Amino acid sequence: MSLPLEPNPTEQPGWLVGQGVGPKVAWRLGTDGALTAFTLARETREVVYADDSPAIYRADGRGRIQCMMRQAKPVRLLDWSDDGSAGAAVFGNENLVRLDRNLQSTFSVDLPDTCTALAMSPYGNHIAVAMSNGLNYIFNERKKRIAEFQTVRPLAFLQFCSTDPVLIAAAEHGLLCCHDLKGAEVWQERMWNNVGDLAITGSGDHIYLAGYSHGIQTHDGGGSPLGSYVLEGTVSHLSVSFEPQRLLASTIEGHLYWVDSDGELLWATSVPEAIVDLQCDAIGEWGLVGFETGGIYRLDW
Repeated sequence: MSLPLEPNPTEQPGWLVGQGVGPKVAWRLGTDGALTAFTLARETREVVYADDSPAIYRADGRGRIQCMMRQAKPVRLLDWSDDGSAGAAVFGNENLVRLDRNLQSTFSVDLPDTCTALAMSPYGNHIAVAMSNGLNYIFNERKKRIAEFQTVRPLAFLQFCSTDPVLIAAAEHGLLCCHDLKGAEVWQERMWNNVGDLAITGSGDHIYLAGYSHGIQTHDGGGSPLGSYVLEGTVSHLSVSFEPQRLLASTIEGHLYWVDSDGELLWATSVPEAIVDLQCDAIGEWGLVGFETGGIYRLDW
């Protein structure tokens, strides 16, 4: 098992040097296989991640591994509560597992179709899953299915709002929507562009979509479009701080961007390999970049 690397001047990778004021690497988490998924508990700053060895890990906010569990199958989807108390993972196509903070299973559900998206509520009380047939479930912490709803397109991205009991979601094309915890539709917005990722602020007042060649698409809390941030390249991943202070975004071509709330570019660079996912901390002071084989870097500004 690879251990986190303590930062020193010789371990600051060359790709940190780019346009604008670059960050410093606070630490790096290595993996035993290719990274498949990772997520951030925003309140505790813990990082939970999985590789195809297959294993799942939890590291503290200083990059020190606290526990690790070998698995029979790789984790494909992963999310964690903001308070660090619990998480959820999808193994293979259809096996949903709720995990405690020690990475032990508290329940398992075999879903009726391929799971396309997963979200854990901020305090670990609810899990939402979307499936390729357009059906969506919400479970409570006792495995009870408390909601079921259908969408006109299969949802590819799900996020719980931190301050209101609603779920904001998007399909890969044509649909941005919001549902309450009973599954009732709160609002729906049709879109014309494809979506590579979804990020929302803590209150859900700002919604950001990775719009590929259309840049970062912005919407208000009711789904109405506000405009876009145009970046060079095809934007495929993004993450936002709890308040809309900072955005971390990456492109298919290998560009990595640090952007403020007005869309002003603060830092840009090119990275050497494919990015699996991004996470921005709650107050916008640092971010996590997960590479397919290069590990997870914490970048501090």
